[in-house]
Amino acid sequence: MPTSTFYNLDESKRKQIFDACVEEFAAHTYSEASINQIIKTANIPRGSFYQYFADKEDCYLYLLGEIAKEKMILFRDIVAKDDDDTVFDEYEKMFDQAIVWIEKKPQYYQIGIKMDMDNSEFIRKLLKGNQAGLDYFASLIKRDQDRGIIRKDVDADVLTEMLFSINRTALMNFFYKRDFEGMKKQLHHILEIIRKGSTTEENHV
Repeated sequence: MPTSTFYNLDESKRKQIFDACVEEFAAHTYSEASINQIIKTANIPRGSFYQYFADKEDCYLYLLGEIAKEKMILFRDIVAKDDDDTVFDEYEKMFDQAIVWIEKKPQYYQIGIKMDMDNSEFIRKLLKGNQAGLDYFASLIKRDQDRGIIRKDVDADVLTEMLFSINRTALMNFFYKRDFEGMKKQLHHILEIIRKGSTTEENHV
């Protein structure tokens, strides 16, 4: 975590440093990112950086934490908003909101892409520990199995992995092509195939 010295800085200075971190980690993987470049962009002395952060890991974790706070605010109003929603309904809503997220904060999304490109031990541990999203969707699938919407023989973990894999690919394609309507249409078509293959007969739509 950043030191108290960092939090004692005025808000504009903290934002200046934060923005410099975003710029560097959006342009490079964690392993390739340079503290020297962050210092240069933020226009702070090298000694000041180490008054604010223990090292690059500390700086990166701070950055991810701040991004997560913003993302939580953006997504919190769509989760479990309608009791009749199925996991597929929530998945579609979250995908649509993720598009808004990418358009609003493209550098944040770029940081995520760079994480997937980094095979360092530090990043592998971070990605391995990021189970919250997977666990949430697996719980929704099990809930829908209990409600008789999804077949009991469907493996919740496998279906979750499928949904996240498709989501990752679709969002990345959108990020590079900026074709929202095309991506949404393709995703809904893929999702309809999965829905029909995993839901009970009476819940086919």
